[in-house]
Amino acid sequence: MAGITTIEGETRDPGSAAAANDAGERAERLQQEVEGERQAREQAEAEAASWNRRIQLAEEELDHAQERLAIALQKLEEAEKAADETERGERAELAESQCRETDEQIRLMDQNLKCLSAAEEKYSQKEDQYEEEIKILTGKLKEAEVVEFAERSVATLEKTIDDLEDKLKCTKEEHCCTQRRLDQTQLDLNAM
Repeated sequence: MAGITTIEGETRDPGSAAAANDAGERAERLQQEVEGERQAREQAEAEAASWNRRIQLAEEELDHAQERLAIALQKLEEAEKAADETERGERAELAESQCRETDEQIRLMDQNLKCLSAAEEKYSQKEDQYEEEIKILTGKLKEAEVVEFAERSVATLEKTIDDLEDKLKCTKEEHCCTQRRLDQTQLDLNAM
C-alpha cells in the first residue's frame, strides 16, 4: 500500500510540474503581448507627435501666408492711392501687377488650406485608430484579468488604456482646433 501511494504521488508530480510549466508559458506569452502593446503605443505616440509637428508647421505657413496677404493688400491699397495721382495707363499696369501678386497669395493660401484639410483627415483617422486600439486593449485586459499571475500586466494595460484615452481626448481637441482654423481660413478666403 505504501508503495502504491508513492507511485501515485510520483504520478501527480509531473502533472503539477506540467501545469506550472503551462502557467509559466502563458504568463510569458502575456508578458510578450504586453510588451508588443507597449511598443505599438509608443509608435502611435511618435506618429501622433510627428503629425502634431507637421500640423504646427502647416499652421505657421498659413500664418505667414496670411501676413504676406495682408501686406500685399496694404500695398495694393497704397498703390491704388498713388495710381489716382498718375496717368491712367500707369494706374492700370500697377493694378494688374498687384492683382497678380494677390492672386499668387490666394493660391498659396489655398495650398496651405489643402494641407490643413489633409492633416485634419489624418487626425480623424488617428482618432479611429486610437478607438480601435482601446477596444483591442480592453479585450486583452479582460483576458489578462482571468490569470492571477498577470495582475501586473492588467495594471499596465489599464494604464495604457487610460493613456490612450487621454491621447484620444487631446487628439479630438486638436482636431476641433484645426477644424476651427480651417473654417476661419475658409471664411477669410470667401470674404476675399
